[in-house]
Amino acid sequence: MQRGWVSVTALVLIAGATIGCAGGKPAVQAPTTNLGRIVVYRNGVAYFERFAEVNEDYLTLQVPAERVDDFLKSLTVTDASTGEPAPIAYPRIPPGETGTVAMKIRLLGNKPHRLKLSYVTEAPAWKSSYRVAVLDKGKVELQAWALVDNNSAEDWENVKLGVGSSSALSFRYDLRSLREVNRETLHSNELFAAAPPTGGSSYGADGHNGIARNVVGDLSDEALAMAEEKDEPATANTKHATRRPTKEPKVANAGTFRVQGGAAGSGAGGGRGYPAAPPADPFAEYARKEAPSPIASLGSRLKKNANTIVIEGYAAADDKDKMTASLSRANRMRERLVRDGVDPNRVVAVGKGAVTGRNGGVQVVEQPIVVAQAPVNKPAPVDALASDPIGTAHFESQNVTTVHKNSSAMVSVLKTTTAGDMVYLYDAESARGNKQYAFRAVRLENPTNSVLESGPFTVFGKDRFIGEGLAEPIAARSTAFIPFALDRQVVVETTESMRDEIDRIITVQRGVFSTETQHTRKTAYTLYNRNSEKSPVYLRHSVMHGYKLTKSPSKFEKVNGSYLFRVDIEPNQKLDVVIEEQTPIFKTTDIRTAGGLEMVSAYLSSRASDLLKGKIAELVGKQREMVDVDQRIATKREQMDEYRQRMDELHAQVFSLRAVKAGNALMHQLEQKLSQMSDKLSKATVEVVDLQEKLMVARIDFQTKIAELTLENDESKKVVAMQ
Repeated sequence: MQRGWVSVTALVLIAGATIGCAGGKPAVQAPTTNLGRIVVYRNGVAYFERFAEVNEDYLTLQVPAERVDDFLKSLTVTDASTGEPAPIAYPRIPPGETGTVAMKIRLLGNKPHRLKLSYVTEAPAWKSSYRVAVLDKGKVELQAWALVDNNSAEDWENVKLGVGSSSALSFRYDLRSLREVNRETLHSNELFAAAPPTGGSSYGADGHNGIARNVVGDLSDEALAMAEEKDEPATANTKHATRRPTKEPKVANAGTFRVQGGAAGSGAGGGRGYPAAPPADPFAEYARKEAPSPIASLGSRLKKNANTIVIEGYAAADDKDKMTASLSRANRMRERLVRDGVDPNRVVAVGKGAVTGRNGGVQVVEQPIVVAQAPVNKPAPVDALASDPIGTAHFESQNVTTVHKNSSAMVSVLKTTTAGDMVYLYDAESARGNKQYAFRAVRLENPTNSVLESGPFTVFGKDRFIGEGLAEPIAARSTAFIPFALDRQVVVETTESMRDEIDRIITVQRGVFSTETQHTRKTAYTLYNRNSEKSPVYLRHSVMHGYKLTKSPSKFEKVNGSYLFRVDIEPNQKLDVVIEEQTPIFKTTDIRTAGGLEMVSAYLSSRASDLLKGKIAELVGKQREMVDVDQRIATKREQMDEYRQRMDELHAQVFSLRAVKAGNALMHQLEQKLSQMSDKLSKATVEVVDLQEKLMVARIDFQTKIAELTLENDESKKVVAMQ
């Protein structure tokens, strides 16, 4: 026992890496204070418990100046007999002071005083190391070790040592310095007004800086004009009427509206012009009221969330002031969305000027609210960084241990048997993944109620080393995959494809269908098993943002936002696995193109309604007739080329025989054949002319029927009711 005061520099130094002593000076040992328990965490701090018995009315703690702030945040001194905390006094500490600071604790009650002191201060984070031994019957033995470092100037003797982790935050904070507040002086006889700071909207540029771009609309000038024409009846006095050219522009590639992301179904081509107003018909006004345009449908979707909407305008090739023209297009689209109820504070119009590969039009980009994070060298897989489990972990040794100063200890924190087996993991998405072969892996369950922190796994099988792996944190009672070898026994071939299928027809005008189309992304895996035994394989697959899974294997697990689909391959066999995901897009389809007519025909063939089947079937028949005539013309032209070639040969032979006196009979036969070939060529020429005339009439008829193809009032009502 020491009289009057107790120097417990040892208390502070025992914090090991937590507190330490400047220059590593030896601690002043205090026999009345004993270190009893230490718990080291992974967030750079450790928790310490010490016990003291004092026979005076106060206790003085000598604390290194650089650790005073941690002590002021966390130090608790409790009287073991009363359970009451004791007040602490300390001198004012000038900034930058080094050495130790005396903290004086006033003690009340009977002597001797039995005290419990606890505090949190800096410490090196502990590390994890794991062993996995594969057993029989779906079991593995799991061992976990914690590596703890004591870089203090004092031994940790006979302490209960534990390790832990949690989502608790830890930081440095200045509590010892004087804090004076500058207060403003106001005068009652003065008038003043304070204006708020200028606000503004922030958004990313072209998807850089880690901000994801979700293209929800891509519209050319023609498609934009048609949508505006649909939503706003044009008159001679409107600005739309004055800006339309007199001639009909091309609409073969009228553009695409995208909803929820994914690749566009068609390009955004076309010129600046706007289509001429359609001929007056009773359906025009009804269609504008009853069937919303793609822009209106897009507006109704966008006003339901809080994300920033960036409208990018692009200039056309014939624009003189390309930057001004592109910004004008973006502002027109912005005004249209605002009229549909989208918050104007969330919509930003940006002029992109002339961009290679794009013509006049706009692109609508939805950008989610992004939380800033530290930059990384390579983009992580979907949610890989954000979804790592952080839960609470706590492992504590049951026996006391000793860790000498400036040394480390390897403490066993877990040894148990848990469910687990050997599998294959195909992962082509991770930074160290492989696109051709599946990894040999251990699939195991965390049997504890604590998170198993990230660390290396050494895998043993039948008393021999078989590989090493590295795992992210494993949540309590969850399953983990530890890839440890690449034996190339399971080979994987991957192919990707996309297709569009019409899901709903919105409007039909002059042969241009505004449709809601399902854009499907298909990934086909072909797996080859070279093993002589059945092999379970888990395929890692991430669904793109805005898509939903529509076709996949039935057995799956999820890891970091990705699917792990399980399939079992028989020995020396192959297996085909197809995964499909879809997203809806608003698309304009021109049936004057073969692909557009084929898509619309396929849609109508699967529907029970006959509203459009007759008209489309007539167009399909007319198109087939044109294709047939065109093929017949091509065939006739080939025949004519053969006739001409044969006639040239006969001419040469007749010319040669004229110099031979005995060749009159043969020459007469050749002249007859030449005359026959000439007649066939003349006949074929007449037939080609007739076929060309027939093809021209069929094309005119086809274009006329397309121009007349517009849903009538009663039919439109039925279509809307049916869909």
